[in-house]
Amino acid sequence: MQAFIINLETAADRWDAIARRFERTRISVVRVPAVNGNALELPIPDFHEKQFRLLHGRATNPREIGCYLSHVAAMRAFLETDEAHGLICEDDITPGPEFDDAIESALIHARHWNVLRLTGLGAGNPLTIRKLVGEFRLCISLGRVKGAGAYVVDRAAATAFVDRLLPMWLPFDHAVDREWHFGLKAAYILPFPCSQTEAGFRSSIQTGKTGKTRSRGRWLTTYPYQAGNEMTRWLFRTANFLRARVCP
Repeated sequence: MQAFIINLETAADRWDAIARRFERTRISVVRVPAVNGNALELPIPDFHEKQFRLLHGRATNPREIGCYLSHVAAMRAFLETDEAHGLICEDDITPGPEFDDAIESALIHARHWNVLRLTGLGAGNPLTIRKLVGEFRLCISLGRVKGAGAYVVDRAAATAFVDRLLPMWLPFDHAVDREWHFGLKAAYILPFPCSQTEAGFRSSIQTGKTGKTRSRGRWLTTYPYQAGNEMTRWLFRTANFLRARVCP
């Protein structure tokens, strides 16, 4: 399996650092040139600004658009190979000492997932479906898992995302966390086998607070969407958890 690492042309320091970190793993790296959000000129066909404002409830952040398009490009690069799984990474993650073993253990149970999250900004609400190597567990989260620093996709997931993630109307970590919408299954490893914060690089996407839309508008559009999305997530993932527990 290869790691497709998203990296801006201007961020040579990040590339050098992550290439060194991956030398400690058994995974080869492929650099995917990131889309520079600061260079984007709106409107663009791959971004639905009105839907973003109505349902996400925040103002447009061009760097967020660049990040989203970069993840889609990384999945396209993976689909150009003949491998069954691909690791998609942002360039500020740090693989832990048992990174390879955790992933290889989860691949044994790949029938239970199409998307395997390896990082997060919180543990979510985990339900354990399998014990993995060492202290690791394969889990399904009943809540949203924030962040998308590193994740594994199979070919079905990459194909569905490439075909249906555009135009963008949510941040990438929100969009990929709606796997049921694409007919997919998602799981994640706890404790996370790599860190999204340990490298110490400042975020190149969120450089300040992103303005929210007006409160009245959020009550009419954003909050009803979020409530429906959370309920659907809970129902879908509970059903997947029960199936995974029944079917080894």
